[in-house]
Amino acid sequence: MKSSRLLTFVTVMMLLASCSNVSDNLEQMIPEDALGVVCVNVPEILKKTGISNDGNLVIPEAVKPIVDQNDASTVCTLLTDIPYLGLDTSGKAFAYFTNKTFGRVLLVALSDADATRKTIARRTGGDFQQVEGVDCIYHEDNLYVVSDKVLLIGTVNRAMEVNKAAQQAAIILKKQRKSIVDNEQVKQVINAEGDINVYLQQDALRQILRKNKTYREIAQKLPLVEIFTESDIKAYECHLNLNDDAANLTTRIIADEGSDYNKLLNTTLADADAAFLKAIPNSMDYIITMSVKGNNFVKLQQIQQLVGMFKRLPFIGRIDLEGILASIDGPIAVGLARDPHLEGEWNAVLAAKTTNPNMILNQISSFATSMGQAPEIYDGEYIYQYENKMIKLGVTDGILYLKMLDYEQTEGYAYELESVRKVFETSNIGFYINPQVTQGGTFTFGMSDHYNGKGQFIPTEKGVHSAQALLKVLCSIKPAQAYDDMLDDEDVTSTLGTAIDQLKPVE
Repeated sequence: MKSSRLLTFVTVMMLLASCSNVSDNLEQMIPEDALGVVCVNVPEILKKTGISNDGNLVIPEAVKPIVDQNDASTVCTLLTDIPYLGLDTSGKAFAYFTNKTFGRVLLVALSDADATRKTIARRTGGDFQQVEGVDCIYHEDNLYVVSDKVLLIGTVNRAMEVNKAAQQAAIILKKQRKSIVDNEQVKQVINAEGDINVYLQQDALRQILRKNKTYREIAQKLPLVEIFTESDIKAYECHLNLNDDAANLTTRIIADEGSDYNKLLNTTLADADAAFLKAIPNSMDYIITMSVKGNNFVKLQQIQQLVGMFKRLPFIGRIDLEGILASIDGPIAVGLARDPHLEGEWNAVLAAKTTNPNMILNQISSFATSMGQAPEIYDGEYIYQYENKMIKLGVTDGILYLKMLDYEQTEGYAYELESVRKVFETSNIGFYINPQVTQGGTFTFGMSDHYNGKGQFIPTEKGVHSAQALLKVLCSIKPAQAYDDMLDDEDVTSTLGTAIDQLKPVE
């Protein structure tokens, strides 16, 4: 009996040691100066998503139809290949970011290196070859290396000869540089309890975002986002836990007390208030809000840029936008939903808590009337028509709103969504994604102060684990398309400048 217990104890300890050694080996390959690190708890992720089934790696039955319909998706491609990749599923996998040879490096432990080589060779259409002492394939911007039961995938920052990329891969695999494990702060973050743990320096976030066309366009048109992306924030910490009924995300912004970011947000942020949800339809795809003290908000460099752009617009630039923004004392929010009838168009609602909403309403109405666009007034709302949309200006519970919808609203308001309301009641910065967008669940995120945030993904389908629901959402995402005909600044100015001429009362 004693020997049986001893055998069981030794077996468990060997398994734990094996798991630890796998993870530690990969962790030691991450250089100390990495700009960011992502740690993935592989066994937990595979178990919770249903990919690991009785020791076998399979595509979950619930996900198969989505994979079949989205074979171009990166996640679907990975799911298709995962049973044949020869992965060691006992430990953790890591990704890290640098501004050197590789912008991004993925490190994964292997149990069957030959299977890995065959799968990657088939997927890339190439053959592994020895370059600078490493067994690799260089395909497009990625170097695939298999060495001593480790898979390294490095995405180069710029095009280069294969031998240079291979040299750097060899240095990583041989652990010739000081490791991230010597950075106690980063080590604590990536080894915390969590299915996925992330540590990103501000430079890493900039590096990721600047390569993203969508972000560049948003930053150009909405420079306020640069408060977070271009400030003196040091780093971001994120932890994702996939529980049965919800996926929970916690975030922390790391910034010095004397930082410009801290000073700026301390003087700009106002108290949270969910009352603005009474003006936003519950059908909006996205709701984004930030509670601000308007008199300080308008002093921000980014807001001054927007005001300057607005003033240069013909006709409509005469409106005192700076005065309107200065009167805000609480949430300023926008709800957005894709126009189902016109591709590329959006239905939108803007809502703000101001100190004098009726004054602003009258100012806008007077301006429109002076331009020959007198509104129809019905049930306290000022109503105009613009192309296929009806524009309504009004006030409810001290909240000034502007609705630009291509339909007559019959649905209720987001304030009636209890889980959403509770988030915005305590969040001075937050956003919400409607389940009709994700096709799998509701996502909310809120920051109770300018350092700490909490997010939650709740599956729409009852009884489905949050990990599998998220996997289905990821599998449904179509590959990004490159659009070369996006509007430039002159096009945007021209479009906004002529909009007032097309604004007319409802007939």
